[in-house]
Amino acid sequence: MNCRICSKLLQEYLENTISEELINDLNRHLQDCERCRIFFKTYSLTITLSRKVETPCCVSPEKIEHLTSLLYERLFSK
Repeated sequence: MNCRICSKLLQEYLENTISEELINDLNRHLQDCERCRIFFKTYSLTITLSRKVETPCCVSPEKIEHLTSLLYERLFSK
């Protein structure tokens, strides 16, 4: 498992919609890779907090894409 694959699977990982083998691979990678652990914690916290918002916010798809790009850029720039 590498960082790019890990980052692409986080949503499915949180939703528990991937195979047990992939879950195990992801768990091993997260255990070994500090950058992905931080990325995962940030991602999961963002999802958790966004679900607690009483009034749904309207974030444009362009803004979501921009924010996602920034996260990937920061994750893979080192």
